[in-house]
Amino acid sequence: MRRHRERKQIQGAGWRRLDNTGKLFAMVTGEDLSNVFRVSAVLDREISPEGLQRALMRTLPEFEVFRVRLRRGFFWYYFETNTREPSVEQETAFLCKYIEPQGNQMYPFRVSYFGTRINFEVFHALTDGMGAMNFLKRLVEIYLEEDVPGEKPGAGPEQSRTAECPRSISRDEMCTVKEKARGRASDSYLLHYRKREHRGYGGRSAFQLRGKWLPLGQTAVYHGYVDLNRFKTLCRHEGVSMTKYLAALLLWSVIQVYLEGRTKREPVAVNLPINLRAFFESDTLANFFAVTNISFPEERQPENFNEVLSEVSRQMDEKIVRERLEETISYNVSREKKWYVRITPLALKTRITRLIFLRNTRAYTLTLSNLGAVEMKEGLRDNIRDFHVIIGVSKKQPVKCGVAAFGDKVDITFSSASQDRRLQDYFYGWLDEQGVLTGREENGVVASPYARGNYPEAAAETGRIRKMMPWFYGTLFIIAAVTGIANAATYRWLGRWWSVITIAGIAYAAMTVRFSLLRNSNLAGKIFRQSLGAIAVFVLIDWNLGYEGWAFNYAVPSLLLFDVAAVGGLMTVNRLNWQSYFMYQIVITIFCLIPLALWGAGLVTRPFLSLLTAGAALILLCTTVLAGSRSVLRELRRRFHL
Repeated sequence: MRRHRERKQIQGAGWRRLDNTGKLFAMVTGEDLSNVFRVSAVLDREISPEGLQRALMRTLPEFEVFRVRLRRGFFWYYFETNTREPSVEQETAFLCKYIEPQGNQMYPFRVSYFGTRINFEVFHALTDGMGAMNFLKRLVEIYLEEDVPGEKPGAGPEQSRTAECPRSISRDEMCTVKEKARGRASDSYLLHYRKREHRGYGGRSAFQLRGKWLPLGQTAVYHGYVDLNRFKTLCRHEGVSMTKYLAALLLWSVIQVYLEGRTKREPVAVNLPINLRAFFESDTLANFFAVTNISFPEERQPENFNEVLSEVSRQMDEKIVRERLEETISYNVSREKKWYVRITPLALKTRITRLIFLRNTRAYTLTLSNLGAVEMKEGLRDNIRDFHVIIGVSKKQPVKCGVAAFGDKVDITFSSASQDRRLQDYFYGWLDEQGVLTGREENGVVASPYARGNYPEAAAETGRIRKMMPWFYGTLFIIAAVTGIANAATYRWLGRWWSVITIAGIAYAAMTVRFSLLRNSNLAGKIFRQSLGAIAVFVLIDWNLGYEGWAFNYAVPSLLLFDVAAVGGLMTVNRLNWQSYFMYQIVITIFCLIPLALWGAGLVTRPFLSLLTAGAALILLCTTVLAGSRSVLRELRRRFHL
């Protein structure tokens, strides 16, 4: 039988736009605001790393929309296909930490394990809570079906043989799979967008939780377990849903703990994500949710919990209806469609969006996300103890609450960036008084009798380095300032601003540490960025020494020629991933033409190197375009979001 040689897949061959909400998360995210959340499953046995890795590799083909990496375009971020194999890892670090785009095989998610727990942490630009939970459920299902011999529902010899030797897929079936994958990656915001009157997220600033922050980006985790049947009975007695009851209890807890039983000049508000799939037809695995703000008014003292519950119930009934949600979709999508937003370069758009986002987050006190009941196959339920939802926090968003129900139990999990645990103790204490709380568990970051050893002691080396960096930059600033002051004091006698050279060198050192050593970014980007910094230093030195023209005649074209050669070499070595360097090649070519303009302006007096650099850059660019043909056009479309 003739074997067909497997063709090596090209990295980044396909691409797609981020959904409306994903674009927002991609722009506002950084090391200080990770926008990463976690869904976890706790099993009845220790996790096998090898078994979990096999389960991950079997799960991922069913979720092709997750087989991507985040890339930066000129106007927007976008996803492109990722052919690398993700690896599972033992949980050792802080939970919900920032996912570096160049790390983790460039996947915007990570799968980890600890003891009996499987964790799926994901960057919110990729999916929302429902999409993440669907992935985790399938991952756990495959893991258990493989890990528990003889317990596979309906498994027989024939099924076993099929699992070992999968049958070939017909062309029609493959088309169906691809079509389904496109549907599950669709931007449902755009599909359900209707231009209509809408209102923004603007509103009064809400009361903000304050306190002593945990060091080094740590997160305190508090699990509270509630009997589902007893809790349902309690909610039916009050005439409300579980989400209404929990939202009201959160507000009541804040009022009692932080405001001494009354509100002040600011309202107390909870940010409530709403799954739009319940209101609009969609099976997308991308983000498809909206947020609504539920608050208790300022300058009003509630007499009892029922008063808060009544106010929360009224607001949720008014706001969580299809008409209001359509207004939210209209507002979100219309912002994206504005011509001036679309043509704004990504670098500027990111900074503006981040400022607006952080301002809007002050409209709520904390967040509550309820993913509802988690359903699993009948034959696997006994092997699963709990499902957890943990939402990443920061000093700007210090407390969040995630809820999920499984079996006869509801898990209510707080994640907190504060050392203050009074809110959580009051919240769980209230549920205990109602007779519905069955147990508590914590990760031990804040001293507690409820720590069970189910979370690792996170390593803090990275945190220490990050904590030291402000001191490093501060030291460089002081040296630069002292140098400048000393130069100013002695200028009368020396007649030269020699400190410019020193300060330029200090700035170059800081840039090198910040953008080249501490950031795991594209190598071509690092080389080009360092070259631009070096060019600035050489020009300043030449100017400070009386300007003899050697910077523009020799230094600038030489550095640019090095960049041309470096990018050409990288594209040759990484032929399957040459697209990663194409935009840098275009930018470098443009910069290589600048010395010719300087020649025309008379600043370049010896143009040989400038002509050589410009010629080499143009030849290499033309070669890339001719060799790449359609690939070049595809790369331009994705980079410029055409």
